[in-house]
Amino acid sequence: MTTRTTPTVAQLAEITRTLSEWQTADWKGFLHPGDLGWHSMVGAEKLAADLRCWTVSGSIVAIGMFDGDDLFRMAMGPSALDDDELAGQIEADLTSARVLPPGTVTVEARGALALQARLRAQGWDTDEPWTPLQLDLRTPVPANPRNAALRVEEIGLDEAQEWTTVHWSAFKGTSPSAEERQRLIQRWTTMATGPFAHLAHHLIGYDNTDQPVAVTTVWIAGSGRPGLIEPMGVHRDHHGHGYGTAITLAGAQALQQHGASTAAVVAENSNAGALATYLAAGFTASEPVADLTRTQD
Repeated sequence: MTTRTTPTVAQLAEITRTLSEWQTADWKGFLHPGDLGWHSMVGAEKLAADLRCWTVSGSIVAIGMFDGDDLFRMAMGPSALDDDELAGQIEADLTSARVLPPGTVTVEARGALALQARLRAQGWDTDEPWTPLQLDLRTPVPANPRNAALRVEEIGLDEAQEWTTVHWSAFKGTSPSAEERQRLIQRWTTMATGPFAHLAHHLIGYDNTDQPVAVTTVWIAGSGRPGLIEPMGVHRDHHGHGYGTAITLAGAQALQQHGASTAAVVAENSNAGALATYLAAGFTASEPVADLTRTQD
């Protein structure tokens, strides 16, 4: 019998262990413990409330996470990816409003072929493609082909303002207001001191004038498993110098030092700059994957 639950904060450690065990060499861009770690900016209680777990005979076989109101991101155990009976139960839960809200919503179920087939049969449409990329860490991390002069340091709470300011510029293209800056620091600190803090390594890259110009956070899932780069960004005023490639390779080195088998990331196909950065860093692209979207009036 399949059971669906919303976990408690006390169950986050078990969920993390389970999700870590599902990270394998043929990673297709599905939910990683680092995704939970990044989302933990909202706090442990809200994160737990955003999760759904499906269990069979007491064992977790599928995990989903609300990433905002209209995106539900999933991972399933390797042995469950082609389980049509389980897919049928999850599909029924997703489409009967027991899990998803009404209206337009996207489900990220990469690699879950049986569930994808059932959702498509219900009229779900293919969304924008994403490309999973991996860098093999069983060999030395390659040197930066552009030789960007970047001093990279792993940082802690004292550098929260520097890290968040660069990240904001990279993704928003502006400077945060004083109120926004304070909120960002608070959320980042919540993440960096939360239940996933032991999985994370936060890096800042400084240029030759000691200005912070690039940031990344990398997440481990255990020795011999793919580690995740999430996120990576370069300050808007410092594009075009190879800093994105340099900070990516520094993140890969940090993952290698902590036993990761590969450095993994997924990028939108429409984000040509991100794809070019990871390919320049020596990452190998897998076949693109697409999420599924349902539109309701």
